[in-house]
Amino acid sequence: MNSSSWTYFAAQHWAKDQLAGSDVDPHAPQFLLEQHHGWDTTHLLVHNRDQMPATEARWFRAAIAQLLDHVPAQYITGKTSFYGREFRVTPDVLIPEPETAELVDWVLSSTDANQPYRVLDLGTGSGVIGITLGLERPHWTVTLSDISPAALDVARENAHRQGLELTLVESDLFNHLADQRYDLIVTNPPYVDRAATAVMDRAVIEHEPALALFADEQGLGFYHRLFDQAGAHLRPGGQLFGETGYDQEESIQMLLKECDHDAHMAVRHDVAGKMRMIHAWDFSGTGGN
Repeated sequence: MNSSSWTYFAAQHWAKDQLAGSDVDPHAPQFLLEQHHGWDTTHLLVHNRDQMPATEARWFRAAIAQLLDHVPAQYITGKTSFYGREFRVTPDVLIPEPETAELVDWVLSSTDANQPYRVLDLGTGSGVIGITLGLERPHWTVTLSDISPAALDVARENAHRQGLELTLVESDLFNHLADQRYDLIVTNPPYVDRAATAVMDRAVIEHEPALALFADEQGLGFYHRLFDQAGAHLRPGGQLFGETGYDQEESIQMLLKECDHDAHMAVRHDVAGKMRMIHAWDFSGTGGN
């Protein structure tokens, strides 16, 4: 098919043929076009019979080739949607998943909206958690931290795009936050066991940042360090919220009790009944909740 005379409909039909038989999401070409133009599905339908400019056709061909090479569509467009807002993403940061929005929901529904909390988004990546909390609760003071300078650059740009002036700190856990205490620590940390790569999506393994994915101790190494140190960085009544692996429900609760006998934990499951999030409180030295 000659791409120089493509309509948007024809381009999508061509892309469907290219992806046939592959393991690529068949809706990815539609996502690419919608994100490229800032359209929703209705607007794409309205433009279906319009001719695609030649420069865009060349971009679209290259983008489909990237999809076939398992590059996530969000990295191709450089952006994604989260909590109804647009955020920049690059291969230096994870692509936010629906569970991350559920984590934000849990934080917002479990806390007092009227309190002026100090909040740390630990391992912020693209910044979607902390920025969203800052937008939903404008009177909260939010800090974004990450071990990766490149990730912090993305988070800084996203905060600026959303009109927020937030504190950003390059830090491995609390190394550069030694004297800071927070009411809330929220995290989507590395929690994947490296032995689990056989069951992971190729796009994730090959293109998302390993630093943000994998942890030692069967995926619990980051949480081990966090549970050991959380009490020293939470204010009285302080709380911790985090994403976890679906197969870590028992092991992460056991780990918390090993690290801090005073602490308590609640877990939350996804629609498939698998544990994906934790809420912990009463860490040693933080007082009751």
